[in-house]
Amino acid sequence: MRVIIVDDEYYALQNLKRKLEKIADVEVIAMYDDPAAALEEVSSIQPDLAFLDIEMPEIDGITLLGMMFKKRPDMDFVFTSAYHAYVTDTLETKALDFLVKPVKFEQLYVTLEKIKKIRSNSIMGYKMEIKCFGDFAVFIDGKLIDDNWRTKKTEELFAYLLCMNGKYVSRERIINDLWPNLEMEKGYTNLYTTQYNLKKRLDALGIHHLIKSRLGNIWIDIEDIKMDLLDFDNLSETYHADKSRIEMLEQMVELYKGMLFESKLYSWTLSVQQPYEVRFDNALNILIQFYSDCGDERKVKYYEMKKIL
Repeated sequence: MRVIIVDDEYYALQNLKRKLEKIADVEVIAMYDDPAAALEEVSSIQPDLAFLDIEMPEIDGITLLGMMFKKRPDMDFVFTSAYHAYVTDTLETKALDFLVKPVKFEQLYVTLEKIKKIRSNSIMGYKMEIKCFGDFAVFIDGKLIDDNWRTKKTEELFAYLLCMNGKYVSRERIINDLWPNLEMEKGYTNLYTTQYNLKKRLDALGIHHLIKSRLGNIWIDIEDIKMDLLDFDNLSETYHADKSRIEMLEQMVELYKGMLFESKLYSWTLSVQQPYEVRFDNALNILIQFYSDCGDERKVKYYEMKKIL
């Protein structure tokens, strides 16, 4: 892995370089105390990974990441800083990790091993499938992952954003729904911490850049996800009440394994469960009527049983 380091402090550069050279398959190809010089050369030297200090003159690390990403979108980034408070400022960036200076070798090693795994198993190599109806379950490459989301709120935030099907959600709305009894200032703190925990958990699973945020909004990039909820919505939106599309209703009904996040006791789910329950029930009524008109009693009984279950 070809690595560059950008930091305006000489000793920080040398310290990080020395520790990186102890890690197998890592080559420090350049160090810069001038972020403008690093930006100018990034296209020609083609690094795989850049360690960026946050506080630097003229161009800070967060701004530099955005500029570098435009020139080389396939490279990865890690922020370093002597101030842990900056971690909240990095949540909306494409950085894979945040390390507090002076960087400890053990933390650096864990970060590099994680990045190696991410690079060898890019998100396109994963098939992430999520079940939202009935039990909440997440699969990667067909394997059910454990439910170790660090905190219940981390899991809940993930479920909440999935319900939005890729739509932008304001931070204020999320706070009101997930922490309705908290003052807004405390709610912001809880949301930043929970968002960071979710990002770290997904990174550990090799799923990166799934959670997006910009201009006070948060959303999930659903392009690389297969999700029953999204499939249900797509079928519902494209269905027209004619016989040639009856198979869409059948697919909708089979996707519906129970109420949305039925196994979870989230306070906000009732408002989103009911519309799906209504659509499911309407689909069953249409199917029962259709197969009754066709004289297919077997199908009629099958869908009548689903109404009971």
